[in-house]
Amino acid sequence: MPSHLRSSFACHLATTAIALIGLTGLLTACSPAEAPPAAVPPRPVLVSRVQQAPLGGLAFAGEVRARERAELTFAVPGVVREVLVDVGAPVRRGQLLARLDAAPQQAQLASSEAEGRRLQALLAETQRREARLRAARDSSAATEAEWTAVQAEVQAAREALAAAQAQRSAVAWSQAQTELRAPFDGRVALRQLEVGQVVGAGAVVLGLEGRGRELWLTVPGSLPLARGQSLALSGPSGSAEARVIQVSARLEAGGGRRVLMSAPDTWPTGEVVSVQLWPREPAAVALLVPLRAVQMDAAHPNQGQVLRLATNAQVPERVTVTLGALQGEQVEVRSGLKAGDQVVIAGGQALAAGQAVSPVSRLR
Repeated sequence: MPSHLRSSFACHLATTAIALIGLTGLLTACSPAEAPPAAVPPRPVLVSRVQQAPLGGLAFAGEVRARERAELTFAVPGVVREVLVDVGAPVRRGQLLARLDAAPQQAQLASSEAEGRRLQALLAETQRREARLRAARDSSAATEAEWTAVQAEVQAAREALAAAQAQRSAVAWSQAQTELRAPFDGRVALRQLEVGQVVGAGAVVLGLEGRGRELWLTVPGSLPLARGQSLALSGPSGSAEARVIQVSARLEAGGGRRVLMSAPDTWPTGEVVSVQLWPREPAAVALLVPLRAVQMDAAHPNQGQVLRLATNAQVPERVTVTLGALQGEQVEVRSGLKAGDQVVIAGGQALAAGQAVSPVSRLR
């Protein structure tokens, strides 16, 4: 390429580059600045205030049972020959309720008695021989070996007779067990046998209920109940004063605890009834929060955690509380909160640490 053309082309490239650089600077200057990240708005949460109110009756489902009860079984297997009672029938102590076919036991008893008579005769014969040998030994007409042998025969006869007598006693006991008798006064609550039925030893065939009534309840493990405590009991059959007989030391599934209480003798047995427990003392004033505001502690059934929102605060704090009795859909709080505190009852599960909230007292 000629030199004057090369010089002209280089000048053209330089001019074009300068123009592009200027255009780029102009575009950069005209671009808007990068916006800062938007602030996270407060999250709406449903709140409720801690209320101070008297504790009322606590409603539970309980099962009424007879305090004196028994499940009767035959101690020997056999075929049912006779059933003399039905469900609901009153019975007296010692009354015959049912009987098995005792023919096998009677045959065994007869056989053992015959064996006993035979062994009794054998013992008598060996004892007579012993007496004769004793006289012969005293006159030196019998050897020492003969005397030792007859003594061994007498001892063996005695042991055989004793074993036969024990066998007869066992057979007689088995024969007596073919009859089922009432251990106390009461009524028949259960019947699980019919004539001709084959029953096994130890199988429950009859149930009896006697005097007294008791009530089994499952209550929250945090409910303060103690043995001997008196409570007012209210149920479908009326009201009465009840006493706590036993409080289980073991917690059931879900944190419940089994409690045994006294109940009026007129209450029907075998039914699940809804009862209310009322303290005998005047109603105590307690702090109550909605149960759904509490996150329960599985390791400590009487403790939990709530999200408390302080006055004019936007970030709730997690507080550990000690729980008391249930009151419908509310639960008593014994420590950790005070009257008027706001607690989160909905919307708190999705909160991030330190996230601000917007409290809402009611849903629209």
